[in-house]
Amino acid sequence: MTTGIFKVIAEFVDASGAPLHGDQYSIVLLDEDKFFDDKLGEQELTVEGVAEFLISAADILSFDSMGETTPDLYFVVRRNGDEVFRSQVFTDVDFEMTDPVTGKQKGLTKKFGPFRLSGK
Repeated sequence: MTTGIFKVIAEFVDASGAPLHGDQYSIVLLDEDKFFDDKLGEQELTVEGVAEFLISAADILSFDSMGETTPDLYFVVRRNGDEVFRSQVFTDVDFEMTDPVTGKQKGLTKKFGPFRLSGK
């Protein structure tokens, strides 16, 4: 994995499909590892229900995932500090994917969602 910076964008909606937002919500991005999951960041939601994270290759590496190049990402939604939603784990997210024709990197930004929170 290079030493680059990668962007993760996640979108969240409520049960009716409207953007989830408000000061009471925060989104945590985690990398699932064998022993301890790595917290890669925590963000508030925009009025559009979006959370954006900038992470580096160094953020993904830890003692229980030495040499990891494709993290296993998931999201946790907290309302007033309490977990109210946990997404599925997206395994082997490849930020260094290249275009087969041009050979240029095309995976520096990954988008996830929308995730629908029921009854929140």
